[in-house]
Amino acid sequence: MKRLKFINRMELSFDKPVSGHAYALRCIPRTDSAQKIETLLSRVTPSGISKAVKDGFGNLVYTGSCAVPHTAFGYEIKGTALVDQNRREREACHPMYRYATLLTGWGPCLESFYETHKTAGRAAFEMACSFMQAIYDEFVYAPGATDIHTAAETAMAQGKGVCQDYTHIFLALCRKAGIPARYVAGMMIGEGATHAWAELYLDGVWRGFDPTHNRFVDDVYIKLAHGRDYRDCILERGTFWGNAVQKQKIYVSVEDIT
Repeated sequence: MKRLKFINRMELSFDKPVSGHAYALRCIPRTDSAQKIETLLSRVTPSGISKAVKDGFGNLVYTGSCAVPHTAFGYEIKGTALVDQNRREREACHPMYRYATLLTGWGPCLESFYETHKTAGRAAFEMACSFMQAIYDEFVYAPGATDIHTAAETAMAQGKGVCQDYTHIFLALCRKAGIPARYVAGMMIGEGATHAWAELYLDGVWRGFDPTHNRFVDDVYIKLAHGRDYRDCILERGTFWGNAVQKQKIYVSVEDIT
């Protein structure tokens, strides 16, 4: 069990004023059997009308709008979380986590990789570990090589990408093997940006796997949202009136203060 201090900050800048800005933010850490949020301070600027709701996956979503013209928008979330992965409770698994999505759809490159690294008769856990090791060994971490619309098959074909791609490939392989799997967006210890990993439904419990780092998710990870793939876990989504170019900056910090 660890107590983690976290900061999650996002800033959007516009080269021209925009207005009528409506947004949906999945920036607040979840509370579940393995993760308890002890303290929380949140700030969205510029301020406007907002409310907190839960989406169909149980993720907390801040929805709101800002009518006045502005050239910057952002949020800062900070607090402390108590994380203990050993306290995960058994729960039911929705069938949707067994099936491919637009971003985890099957193709010849995934098929070839799957046939190379699967092992008949292996338990689900061992199969997942084999896939995770193989992705880590053969895939190259390359920021800018893909974007948020890149599917697992496309990323596998070019052999490089970022944490989102590692996770989508891993999800596709595990679902092909009959293992229910879901996408997770969150933070991990250190400084940088948000991170993505997977959770697999094994023996009635969701267990975290991080294929980007070839490790199991432990008590230094903080979950923000989960879903079928990246599209269910978009941390910041919005629309606005105005012909403006936007730039985004993200800063995440997680510190162990146990």
